[in-house]
Amino acid sequence: MSLSDQALKQACRFVLSRPPAPPVAETMARLAAHPSAHDAVDDYGAGGAVAQLERATAAKLGKPRGLFFIKGVTAQLCVLQAYADARGCRNVVIHPMSHMDMDEAGAVERVTGLHAIRLGRNRPFTLDALQALTEPLAAVVVELPLRRAGFLLPPLDELLAICAWCRERAIAVHFDGARLWEAAAGYGISEAELAALADSVYVSYYKGLGGLGGALVAGSADFIASLAPWKSRYGGNLVTAWPYAISALDGLERLAPRMPQFVQRARDLAAALAAHPLLRVHPGRPHTNAFQLWFPGTPAELAARHRALAQTGEWWLFDAFVDAPLDGYTMAEIQIGPGSDGWTVEQAAQVLLQLAAG
Repeated sequence: MSLSDQALKQACRFVLSRPPAPPVAETMARLAAHPSAHDAVDDYGAGGAVAQLERATAAKLGKPRGLFFIKGVTAQLCVLQAYADARGCRNVVIHPMSHMDMDEAGAVERVTGLHAIRLGRNRPFTLDALQALTEPLAAVVVELPLRRAGFLLPPLDELLAICAWCRERAIAVHFDGARLWEAAAGYGISEAELAALADSVYVSYYKGLGGLGGALVAGSADFIASLAPWKSRYGGNLVTAWPYAISALDGLERLAPRMPQFVQRARDLAAALAAHPLLRVHPGRPHTNAFQLWFPGTPAELAARHRALAQTGEWWLFDAFVDAPLDGYTMAEIQIGPGSDGWTVEQAAQVLLQLAAG
């Protein structure tokens, strides 16, 4: 987004998804009012709010231990390095549409020297695809949900089968759970029930939980201990991380319990839009709190039309428009969160249809 678009978004009364960050002073006041603000300052992640966050998140995920990281990229590179070392194998399975493959500039191969085996195309990969592999594997990474494919989740029975197959063969299962809170709500199970299927889980604090940044990896005590040297090698130790930790604790308490509500609101909005002939909703019934909406026209046309709509000061709908896989269509993402408290499904559907009609 350009600076002018950011200002335009900030000025709108209603934001469909991904609301703008509140003013710095407002955020600082909220953090100062949190009980963990009275704790000691952590020292390179030891003690204070960081330790509180690690305990609280590990407990919520039903794992023995957790380790805070400032960046998800760093966290997951450390995870895969540790699995490769422990198993004496450099092969890891990832999806070609995963964040790890599409958004990290090839880090999984160019930084770690691991060998990425890519499974799947436009949907999550299946057990059949795994069973067809003949090479040894150190780990299998499952992104929940698969954002670039439309925030898709594998069917729960398929995920159970994948995890069981890996466990029988001593292959580590790692969940890229940047949106694990949303995924669990989409499945209709608790975060701990979902996390129990994997050997390790990565979660993000700044997406659905609205934190300032940061992530955590949860797993067994021995595995988490094995990540510490890799965290140092990747420059992941801040001298102190209390602002990130306090904001993450705040989001964990305020927003994680609301994920089922956000998932249902996304499904209600998708249902309200699905019958309109100008629009394509993908998937038809959202798997989580997010889905793709496809409009006829080019990204440039939709962006210009959207900007004109936003200049009325009423609605900001999307941060970006990109080409859809279907010729002649443009795709935008809808991610439902606390910003949806300010509007009804009927209001949102009406303005989206207005955008589609031009």
